[in-house]
Amino acid sequence: MARIEIHDLGPITDCEMGIDNFTILTGAQASGKSTIAKSVFFCKTVKDDIYDAILKSTFLGIENSLLRNINRILRNKFLQLFGTSRAMKPQMNLKYFYNNDTYINVSLMVQDAQESFSSNLVWIEFSKNIEQFICSQEGDFNHEDLKQKLNILFDDEQECIFIPAGRSLITLLTSQLNYLLATMDDEQKRSIDFCTQKYIERILKIRPLFNEGIEGLIEQKRNTPGVHLDYKTVQELLALVEKVLKGKYMYKDNEERLYMENGHFVKINYTSSGQQETVWIFNILLHLILNKTKVFLILEEPEAHLYPQAQKHIVELLALAANKAGSVLLTTHSPYILGALNNLIYAEHLAQNVKYRQRVLAELPEEYHVKECYAYFLKNGGLYPCIEEEGLIINEVIDGASSEINEMYDKLFDIEYGGGVVKIAAIE
Repeated sequence: MARIEIHDLGPITDCEMGIDNFTILTGAQASGKSTIAKSVFFCKTVKDDIYDAILKSTFLGIENSLLRNINRILRNKFLQLFGTSRAMKPQMNLKYFYNNDTYINVSLMVQDAQESFSSNLVWIEFSKNIEQFICSQEGDFNHEDLKQKLNILFDDEQECIFIPAGRSLITLLTSQLNYLLATMDDEQKRSIDFCTQKYIERILKIRPLFNEGIEGLIEQKRNTPGVHLDYKTVQELLALVEKVLKGKYMYKDNEERLYMENGHFVKINYTSSGQQETVWIFNILLHLILNKTKVFLILEEPEAHLYPQAQKHIVELLALAANKAGSVLLTTHSPYILGALNNLIYAEHLAQNVKYRQRVLAELPEEYHVKECYAYFLKNGGLYPCIEEEGLIINEVIDGASSEINEMYDKLFDIEYGGGVVKIAAIE
């Protein structure tokens, strides 16, 4: 199992976590959920950075050391994710193990501020096998199987995708995205959070594929020779999408639209905030499943602006995606998300018993079951597992606010009715 270790980065003091099939991070605001999610994204996309750097060095004839160029790329990416190193603690450390022998380590090299433009230089260290691989690629090489070699080296075939919080704003600015990116210089682009920038780029890349709507994209895939379409999974995905979106998405005449049953449409930036939050979660997942892409999906706050029933549907969709396409890491504040996940975990537990299996599958098909789940609660800079012995998530860890609200109500109730005097309302 891959694992990550974080020390004194942002609000995280000490954290060690395995990276598995379905991982949940919960906790109060500013407890470090996004820090862990971004750290995982940084490390899981290192192989992509190496791939891009090798290709550029070959086609552009870059004369600098390939290892030095990759270090520079990773330093810039780290700073674009976490901000200036001057604000970081000198003992900051991030280490990611792809397997027992393969790792990357990020730390700070403290320098004399008078001798350097930065007192804290981000320092990248690779395991020996990664460094040897990079150095062996300098000069001429056959890059046809480069991705496969990197997948083997990093013991990872998945494409890592980050869907950030605050995505409704990006949907709101949908018609201006191309213009905004085209008019920004490199310095301005670096000021955008790296995860958000990559999310925007992905939207712009696949958005034209939806010019005939989701059904058109499916039909195109179905009519492509040699492509086997998992039509049952796609239909289940579409059913969940329509339950949340209450319409069908289409990119037409250079604008994003949501078509209703009566044939009328609403431009996506005039839809509800919940629809804006979720439309590109659905589109990205559908595109991945149609292309049978193995994915590690990092999703922040899937519950944003959604009614509890819609949150349940989102969880079912993520479970379906995890079972068909790869792995999921999500951050959440919602007890509804955790409760819906517990149902899917419990269903898998019961389905292992022949006595209950058929009845369980009649209620909840196996493709929605969550087979492996790891949940963690973040507090005071630490990471605490919140899984019961039966494998269920301890829902109470996120529901502390309800206890405080109930306690205050009891105190107010006692003020009015305490002291042995109880008023009984007449019932007519």
